[in-house]
Amino acid sequence: DGTPPYVVDYLVGGTPASINVAGAGANLAVSPTTTTTYTLDFVTDSKGCTSSLSDDATLIVNEIPQITLTSPSETCDGDVIQLQFNFTAGAAPWMINYDVNGNPPTIIPINNAIDSIAISPSSTITYTINSVTDNNSCVNNNAQTVVINTNPLPEVTLSGGGSICADGSTTDINFNITSGIPPYNLQYSAGLNANFVSNIGTIFTISTDQGGIYTIQSVTDSKGCSANSISGSASVNVNPLSFSG
Repeated sequence: DGTPPYVVDYLVGGTPASINVAGAGANLAVSPTTTTTYTLDFVTDSKGCTSSLSDDATLIVNEIPQITLTSPSETCDGDVIQLQFNFTAGAAPWMINYDVNGNPPTIIPINNAIDSIAISPSSTITYTINSVTDNNSCVNNNAQTVVINTNPLPEVTLSGGGSICADGSTTDINFNITSGIPPYNLQYSAGLNANFVSNIGTIFTISTDQGGIYTIQSVTDSKGCSANSISGSASVNVNPLSFSG
């Protein structure tokens, strides 16, 4: 009723506001950042006729989902690590759209605010979250990326040894390490005796007169990666001296 146009006084979350309305059925575009109640207060038409109003409407504003993607920056080939998702906003469950090294994306549901998936990369790899959609259909399209550098495992070959006389002679035991990131830590045994050496290079040689079978227990590189390829063998046989009367 009344004669258009109108001046409508209303409240935005308790704050007074007004708008000129050309005619019946007009719409007011709003974009609140928090849940807001709009309350009609007063209307005046072009003839100066007024009317008090009391209708209201509440617009619920849901959070945009927020996520932090974390992982170790480095790993060893074959190790299992966790790619962790930490949600700080939005409603569960969340649907994560992500890709690996730019390949076609995968969509997975995450139900917990803090959750993770186990991965075991064999090479340097990039995980990118393209978007997150929460249970309220709110979407966050801000991409996040983590790069995980996968370090190769060291490989070691054992060689050398032989037969010597018990006259102070020695023979060489050779440890040849390839791959991995030097320096290395080496644990080996000579017979029943355990030995440990640190900060060695790719080739490590000992001269020994100690008899027995030589074996490698472990080789670890500077990145903490352990060798699972150990090959070769070495043994030392010490022959006693013979004396003639």
